[in-house]
Amino acid sequence: MNAVLDTTHGLKHAGTSRSVLSGKSVLLVEDEEIVAEVISEVVAPAVRSFHTAPDGVEALAQVMERDYDVILLDIAMPKMNGMKFYEHLRALKPYLMGRVIFITGDTETEGIREFIATSGCRFLDKPFMVRDLMGVMAGIDAGAA
Repeated sequence: MNAVLDTTHGLKHAGTSRSVLSGKSVLLVEDEEIVAEVISEVVAPAVRSFHTAPDGVEALAQVMERDYDVILLDIAMPKMNGMKFYEHLRALKPYLMGRVIFITGDTETEGIREFIATSGCRFLDKPFMVRDLMGVMAGIDAGAA
């Protein structure tokens, strides 16, 4: 992967999103260290709490401990991929399903495209811009999910 986020554009427009996000808790589920690091650098300062998990197994353990306002979820991961994690989430804490944002570099595969469409969740194609990430996160109303 060449780029995760385009951090050169969108930061000055992210102020409104940042204020909306300031009280939110976020879980990033991402196995690629560089991707997780870049997203962490951008998102963590803008939110109340920020946690990461390298795969669906660890993410599931964290979700069982607390409810997150936003779950940024990669799809292709070892141990338990994002689709399997989502299915477990649906069974264990269905009220969190509307808080998931899929982040993936593979929306070309028909099965993944269908899964995302069927889930009804928001998604971002990698690479994406900071303002897009912040905007999608700001659009999640955890109280209504």
